Amino acid sequence: MGRFTSRPEVVRLLQSMSARAGYELLKVQPPPSARPSVVPPTPPAVPAVWPLPRREGLTDDEIRAGFARFEHWHYSYAFEGGLTFSAKHVNDNRPKAPNRPVQRFEHFMPDLVHACGGSLEGVRILDIACNSGFWSIECALLGADVVGFDARPELIEQANLIKDFVGIDSVNFQQLNFFDMTPETLGTFDVVLNLGILYHLPDALDTLTRTLPMATKHVILDTGVHVTSNPAVFLRWENPEDILSAADAGIVALPSRSAVDLMLEHLGASSWYEIPMRSDAMPRDYLRGSRTTWLITK
Repeated sequence: MGRFTSRPEVVRLLQSMSARAGYELLKVQPPPSARPSVVPPTPPAVPAVWPLPRREGLTDDEIRAGFARFEHWHYSYAFEGGLTFSAKHVNDNRPKAPNRPVQRFEHFMPDLVHACGGSLEGVRILDIACNSGFWSIECALLGADVVGFDARPELIEQANLIKDFVGIDSVNFQQLNFFDMTPETLGTFDVVLNLGILYHLPDALDTLTRTLPMATKHVILDTGVHVTSNPAVFLRWENPEDILSAADAGIVALPSRSAVDLMLEHLGASSWYEIPMRSDAMPRDYLRGSRTTWLITK
C-alpha cells in the first residue's frame, strides 16, 4: 500500500472516502529509530594477497595432489608460480567465478582494516563457517591471529591443507557446529567474520544473537538478502547437497536489508552501516542487490 500512497490523486481519494465515512485520514510518522547515523568512510584500498604465497620447497605436483584428494571445492585458488584451481560443486553448471572471493575481499576488507586502525596486525579474528579457509588465510597474511571453524570435517581438512601450502602459523582451524559456538567454548575476539552463513541457518535473529557476543569490537556480516523494502524474512527449505549448502537439512531464513537493520537495533549494536559498492567489478548478486555487507561496531 505504501508504494501507492505517494501518488497525490490516490491520497486525495482515500481522504475523501474516509471523510464520507466520518473519519479523517492522517499520515502517521514512524517513531525515530534509535540507530546512530553512520556515514560510511572511504577507506584506502586493501588488495587481497593473491595469488597465494607458497612455502619454500613445495612443488606443483604436491599442490595438485592435495587438491585432487577432494571432489568438491567451494573456492577457486591461485598460487604463486601460475598454479590455479577452479571451484568444483555438485552442480557442475554453477558459474565458476574465479575472481569472486577476491572481489568480495576488496569490497569489504578496506572498511574492516580502516575500523581496526589501518592494520590487522595482532587483531584476533574469528571466522565463522570458514569453509576451506580463504578468509582466515587472507586475514592471517595481513597479520591477524585467526580461529576458523566449520561443521564439515572435509572443509577443515581443506583449510588445513591450504594453511600447509601457504606455510602460515597464525591461523587455527577446528571442526565445530555453529550452535556450539559460545564465548565459553572459543573465547571472544576483536573481530568476527559472519560471511555467507546467516542465510543457511533457520533463524536470522538467533544467528545474530549468537554472533555479536563473540566480538568485542567489530562484526562483518556478509549475506544474501531477501529483496524487498519491507522488514521481512523469507523462509525456505535447504538440503545439505553441496559444500555451499546448509550443513543440515531444514528451514533456512533469508532476511531483507531493513529486517537486518531492525535486528541489529533490537540487539543493541552500537552502530553499523551497509558497506557501499565502490566498484562495478563485483559479483552479480551484489550488483543486483540480493547480497550485501554490513560493518557492525559493538
